Amino acid sequence: MPCEDFNKEPVTEVAIRFQDCDPFGHLNNARYMDYFINVREDHLAEHYNLDIYERQKQFNTNWVVSKTKIAYLSPVFFRETVAIRTRLIHYKGDSLLMEGVMLDKNHKSLKSVIWIEFRHFDLAKGQRVEHPEELMERFDKMVKRGINIESFDERVKEINRLQKSKI
Repeated sequence: MPCEDFNKEPVTEVAIRFQDCDPFGHLNNARYMDYFINVREDHLAEHYNLDIYERQKQFNTNWVVSKTKIAYLSPVFFRETVAIRTRLIHYKGDSLLMEGVMLDKNHKSLKSVIWIEFRHFDLAKGQRVEHPEELMERFDKMVKRGINIESFDERVKEINRLQKSKI
């Protein structure tokens, strides 16, 4: 698939598993990030032909989480199916900012929003490393432009407004 045809906002539906919930049947707060990262990994492979583990074997680099911000907006329950949308909203020399949005299976109720910042890391040297030009060109075609990255809280409000306008 040519880069120009990349889906900048892929969505995957997943079922919430028993082991990820607290005794009340709510998705445990610490597990939200796992769902977002797992879905993003799938999106990278399926929509962008980017297998981060194959790339790691080839170049001995990968991305590590350096910052997270998350808003828990509506409870998620055991066996509930949710839709998770991910997108690259910013990139620079050695970092990426991914946004994840979790909705109910009908894509109407906003459950959670997350920003995860990743740093590109050289595993042999044990330090951050700049993205090669090939990746920078790919990110330029993947990035969802026009998103305010200055304030997470304002962005959550904006997503919430947009979501409510669709109902």
